[in-house]
Amino acid sequence: MKLTLIKIILFITLSLAVWSCGKDKSEISADSEALVTVGDSTLTSRQVLEKIPFGLTAEDSIAMFRQIADEWVRELVLTDFATKNLPDMERIDRLVNEYRNNLIITSYLQSMTEVAAADISENKVKQYYEANKNNMVLEEPIVKGAFLKVSEADPQADNLRKWMSDFTDRSIDKIEEAGLKHASTYKYFKDQWQFWSEITQQIPYRFFDADAFVRSAVNFETTDAGSIYLLHISDYILSGSEMPYELARIKIREILAAQELSKRKEKLITDIYKQQIKEGRLIPHAYDPIRHQMVE
Repeated sequence: MKLTLIKIILFITLSLAVWSCGKDKSEISADSEALVTVGDSTLTSRQVLEKIPFGLTAEDSIAMFRQIADEWVRELVLTDFATKNLPDMERIDRLVNEYRNNLIITSYLQSMTEVAAADISENKVKQYYEANKNNMVLEEPIVKGAFLKVSEADPQADNLRKWMSDFTDRSIDKIEEAGLKHASTYKYFKDQWQFWSEITQQIPYRFFDADAFVRSAVNFETTDAGSIYLLHISDYILSGSEMPYELARIKIREILAAQELSKRKEKLITDIYKQQIKEGRLIPHAYDPIRHQMVE
């Protein structure tokens, strides 16, 4: 029996009233009516109503009811038609299966990666650094200091210039207490190394020789499009030098986590192979997948 427009309105109104009273959706399952069937799949009124949010007008609810039903029918009918008429469904099925398998494996390995990274102790990181720091060199300078951007028209511009140039503890306090109300960008990194490129990408100025610049400059200023860019360099390390531990530790953790993941992945695969062989699901014939060699 087809649902008439009035029946749709009454059914939606009654169902939403029941749900709004706190009753479980399963309590109205007996009222669920088959709307349309495509192949082995049947769409019921309850399945549609579950997707309609509360608070809609009767007109909007009916429009959404029809949209959900139409999209369901369209998707299944077109899929059924394409399945019967595509000449290479086997290839598509194979690709879908490969994608599904890869998605499952990738999701599982991602969880393993997070566990492996969490298991890397700080002591292991330090040991790796001490053993390999001669090979961990900077490809660009790193600096400490501060960067500030402010409008040329700002009344505090001159004070900010002075405070950035002085860069004493008192000056820094003044910048952060008063200047930050005026600065559109402020980055303080006196206690943390920053790669030179991370700073210069915020400044509209072409720095040619990075090492020569950081070696000779302490304070730098340039203007562009009505803004003043102020940079103070309190410390630096030139490219080609050993990377400080506080920067290297991030890279080292990634290296150690990748190594640990590789070990765990190989062990996992070997254990699964052994279990599959024991259960008779994996049967090596001329090739041994555990030893990675032909069977003699």
